[in-house]
Amino acid sequence: MPQDAVRRRRRGAAALAALTAVLAVAGTFAVPRLLTDDAPPAPGPDAACVESPDAPVEQIGEQAATWVRFCPLAEEGATQRLRHPQGAVTGDLATTVAAGLWEAQVERPVCMPDEPTRRPTGLFRIEVGLADGRVAELAGDTGCSTRDEVLFRQLETTLLMDAAGVAGPAQPSSAPVTCPARFTTTATNADGESSELLVETADAPWRSTVPLLPLPAAAADVCAYRGVGARRDLVGQWRVTAPAAESVRSAATTEVRRGAMTDCPLDPTATSYVVVLTDVTGTARTLALDLTVCATLQAAVGAPAVDTYLGLATPTLVRLVAGSRG
Repeated sequence: MPQDAVRRRRRGAAALAALTAVLAVAGTFAVPRLLTDDAPPAPGPDAACVESPDAPVEQIGEQAATWVRFCPLAEEGATQRLRHPQGAVTGDLATTVAAGLWEAQVERPVCMPDEPTRRPTGLFRIEVGLADGRVAELAGDTGCSTRDEVLFRQLETTLLMDAAGVAGPAQPSSAPVTCPARFTTTATNADGESSELLVETADAPWRSTVPLLPLPAAAADVCAYRGVGARRDLVGQWRVTAPAAESVRSAATTEVRRGAMTDCPLDPTATSYVVVLTDVTGTARTLALDLTVCATLQAAVGAPAVDTYLGLATPTLVRLVAGSRG
C-alpha cells in the first residue's frame, strides 16, 4: 500500500478514535459536571453567532477552547443546512471536544460547491470560542467526506448528551404509541420537559435548524402501512429502544436529500412507515416515510410541532426503519 494511503488511513483511524473518546468523556462527565462542579463557570458565548470568525482556524489547535456550538449558516440561500442541537458545550468538556474536532478536520477533503457527492449535501458551521476571547470557525458538509461527518457527529452527540444530563432523571418508560388511523405526522407528538429546546428561532422556514428531537432518542415506535394516499391499512407495529432508536434519529438528520422533489411512478405495493421518536423526558416527534412515492420524508418539527416536508430519504434511512423490527 502506498505510504500516502497508509498515512490517510492512520489519520482516519485517529479521527474515529477521537470521536470515541469524546463520546466517552461526554457520557462520563455530562451529569457530574453540571451538578457538582463548584468552580466558577468559564465565559460563555454571546447569544448571537458571529457573522465571520476573527481567529484563523489553526488557532483551534493552538489554544484551549472555552465553548463550542453549532451556528446557522450565514448564507441566506443555504437550503442544504443540517438540523442540529441548540446550546453550547462549555468548560473542560469544550476543551476536549475542540481538540477532537481539530484532530478530525486535519487533511479533510475539499469539496467544491455543486460538486456531485456520494451522500446528500449536509452543510453545517461550528464556532469555537478561544481562550483569548476570539472566535474560530469550522464549516463542513457531511456529504463531502467521512471526516466532515465525524466533525458533525462529535459535536451533535456531545450536545445531545449534555442536554440529557440537564434534563435530569429519565421518566418511566411510556407505553407504545397508538398508531394513527391516517398516514400522518400530526397525531402522535408529545411535549416533555425537553420540548422547549425545539422552539423555532429562525426568521424564515428555509433557515430553520431546529433538531428533530432535542435529546437522544430513547425509543422509536414504528407503524407500518400498505396502500397509497389517504387509503392505507395498518399492517404492523413494533417498538425499538436505544441504540436502534437513536440510529434512526441520527439518520433522519443526515440521510435525507433535503428539499428534493420527485415525479417517480407511484408504487402501490410498497410498505410505508410512521416513526415516533421519543426521548427520556417524554418529548415525541413523528416521521412519515412514504415508500410509495420515492421515499419522501415528512416530520413534525418544532414546538408546537408543525408538519414539514424534509426531502427524499436515502436507502440507508429506509433500511434502518424497515429493518428495525429485527
